[in-house]
This record gives sequence, C-alpha cells and structure tokens, in this order.
Amino acid sequence: MVGVLLSDCLDFGDDIQLVAPNVTVDELAEVTQRAGIQFPAGTIGLGYVFLGSGIDDALAIKASIPAASKAEFLDNELFQDKREASASIQIGKGQSWWSPGDVAERKDYNKDLPQGRHV
Repeated sequence: MVGVLLSDCLDFGDDIQLVAPNVTVDELAEVTQRAGIQFPAGTIGLGYVFLGSGIDDALAIKASIPAASKAEFLDNELFQDKREASASIQIGKGQSWWSPGDVAERKDYNKDLPQGRHV
C-alpha cells in the first residue's frame, strides 16, 4: 500500500550523468536555478551529476572558472556567508571526474535555501 501511495504521489525525476563536452550552459543554468550560484562568462562544465530519482534531489558539478573571473564567482552569496563546513562528497562519489581531494586551494561552505533546500 505504501509503495502504491509513494509511486502515485511523489514526482520522481531522472538521474543524469554528464562529462565535458556534454556539460552545457543548460546544466550551469540548472545549478543557478536550484542553488542560486551564478557562473561567470567563460565557465566550462567539466562534470555534472543530477540525482532526481529519489525523494530528495541532489546534484554535483565540476566547472572550470576563468582565472580572471575568480573574484566575480566568489561574490556569490554562498561564499559571502562565510559559514564554513565540511563538504558532502557523497553526491559525486563514484564519478570519474569527482576528485575534491586533488584541489590545492579548497574551502567548503554550506547554506540553507528556501523550501527546505540546502547547498
């Protein structure tokens, strides 16, 4: 009975896994829409995974930001709150491109978003 109720009431989406060059401005726009993160012009998506088939959507993206646009990117509200926390690496785990341990200069932040969302 519970399975029938869940399958009829919840709107589950698809899981999407992409790597460059298939990570387009559409995926960057999806991250902007869901998390409020603005990407500067010239940003290149390197890897993208969206888990939409569960109760809670989750996504991870790896992008190359032009060096000249680093300050512009760090102006995003997420980084201005200065609420540092350890990152959840579970979303991208298992992806060939997901290697946060290889990042030389790394800071992790989190932020609560409206409607029970979190980034």
